[in-house]
Amino acid sequence: MTLKLYVIDSHDQALDIWRKQQLTNAKLLHIDFHCDQRGLLVNRKKNLAYPIWTRFQKVDEGNFLKHAIVEGIINSVRWVHDVPGGRRHDIKTLKYHTDCSAIIHRLLHLLNRTPPTSYRLETCLANQWGQVQPGEILDIDWDFFAAKEYSIASITQRIQLFFDRDFTVPPSQIIICHSPEYCHPTNELFEQFVERVKTQFDADLIRIPKPFIPRTVRSKSKLKNAFRVPARKLYHLTHLSLRRLGIY
Repeated sequence: MTLKLYVIDSHDQALDIWRKQQLTNAKLLHIDFHCDQRGLLVNRKKNLAYPIWTRFQKVDEGNFLKHAIVEGIINSVRWVHDVPGGRRHDIKTLKYHTDCSAIIHRLLHLLNRTPPTSYRLETCLANQWGQVQPGEILDIDWDFFAAKEYSIASITQRIQLFFDRDFTVPPSQIIICHSPEYCHPTNELFEQFVERVKTQFDADLIRIPKPFIPRTVRSKSKLKNAFRVPARKLYHLTHLSLRRLGIY
């Protein structure tokens, strides 16, 4: 069977692909600036996880992996990121069982008796991972190479470091997400990367357009809209400051 390479614009489209494929217990090599597991509490010692903040949580690009894990589609993730990147630079990130902010969720878990999900999470830096392991899905977000936190001049070098690996084991499938809102405007480089991956793995290229979803109409309250952006900036600044102090 020919290896499939899916190109998407928003990372939550990957969940739709896996649901249609009826995947279960799959392994994922997740090469991404972000974890995409918001709403998940992970006990790395016991290889268990369970969802938190489940109410009103729609699937989006920041939590689609959490849904895939809870649904049993994915049961193992190797998350590769650079620095900046990882939990320290991710505002709405997954929680570890040992995090200070996880105490309340652990207590609620005991009260609600939420059934845990078997889940193995590994993390490593961009210069530490080897190559694809047998049976893994290769999942790449373009912001791993071109995030706005990096200089544009470094993108080409980052790409070359990726291809310098000896890919002797092919992935079970490949997903490449553009995520243009998180990246420098680098459409041409992105397309070159896609073609290079296609050639590297001799894969069939399948482009899946992002479905049109009308934006929610904003409140007509001028006062509410005036405070919306400053409140969001304060939230991000506060959380990033805590992360850099090692408080999660």
